[in-house]
Amino acid sequence: MPRGIKLNEEEKGQIKAYRDCGISNRQIAKKINRSLTVINNFVKLKQNYGKIKRTGPVPKITPREKRSIVTTASKKKLSASKVRDDLQLPITVRRVRQILSESMTLKWTKRKSKPALKIHHKTARLEFAKKYMSWTHEWHNVVFSDEKKFNLDGPDGAQYYWHDLRKEKEFCFSRNFGGGSVMVWAAFSYYGATPICFISTKMNSTNYIELLDSELIRFGESMPNEEWIFQQDNASIHNAKATKEWFSAKNINILNWPACSPDLNPIENLWGILVHLVYSGGRQFSSVLELKSAISHAWTNIQITDMKNLIESMPNRIFEVISNNGRSTYY
Repeated sequence: MPRGIKLNEEEKGQIKAYRDCGISNRQIAKKINRSLTVINNFVKLKQNYGKIKRTGPVPKITPREKRSIVTTASKKKLSASKVRDDLQLPITVRRVRQILSESMTLKWTKRKSKPALKIHHKTARLEFAKKYMSWTHEWHNVVFSDEKKFNLDGPDGAQYYWHDLRKEKEFCFSRNFGGGSVMVWAAFSYYGATPICFISTKMNSTNYIELLDSELIRFGESMPNEEWIFQQDNASIHNAKATKEWFSAKNINILNWPACSPDLNPIENLWGILVHLVYSGGRQFSSVLELKSAISHAWTNIQITDMKNLIESMPNRIFEVISNNGRSTYY
């Protein structure tokens, strides 16, 4: 019989009978096909056999202390080592991380970077939000645009994962400057998106105008409302005299965009979707051509429903800016 299965009543009776006849424990084990260890235990414990509960090591921390670990990490935003020091726990940092990873309310993630907002930035953001606080479906007529850099090695050249200690460690390439990069430009609205465009990192106003002439005009013609509005940030080539003159000549309305406001631009979230698709599973790329191919393929796989949902989030973004008195939002 498998090791660890307790003796049943019939086996106990057989052992007692054989013992009364003077048969040794080893012989009894052979007769009833059980291990010598279980026979010895039964003979030694007698009436207490099966009643003694085995206990493991005494836990070093209580359930209450486990809850304190999760609460402290959540409220104070501390690392595992600092949580242990803060609560003066008699356990290792590794054990603290394990408890945190088991929590259903916490997730190991990186802080999002946001621009440092000065007083004049907050003021401009608040004025912008108040100006457009009544807009709802009007946002459907806005074409949002932006540039984005992609590295061969990943979004930031670093990757994080929960390592299974039973398996070999995983590694990722680490090359200078992310192993190389490409810059892209795109625009989208409630009704769809332009093709993804690969641009130079040293683009000037002339190059930018050529890009707009090639992609934006064609996309604008597909908009259901001829009075559509174009959004761009405050990069120098966007505000160059030649660029402004081009917009004026093409009768394109420009949304007066507040500086340092990526959280107001839904295309930032669209970039997030694209990054997830491109680098899914910790993927890295060996060449710029391979990376470009992956970006182009992923861009075409973004759903129109995602774009619509992002545009529909604009009233909430505006509300958040007003509620935060011009400060950054969670978007």
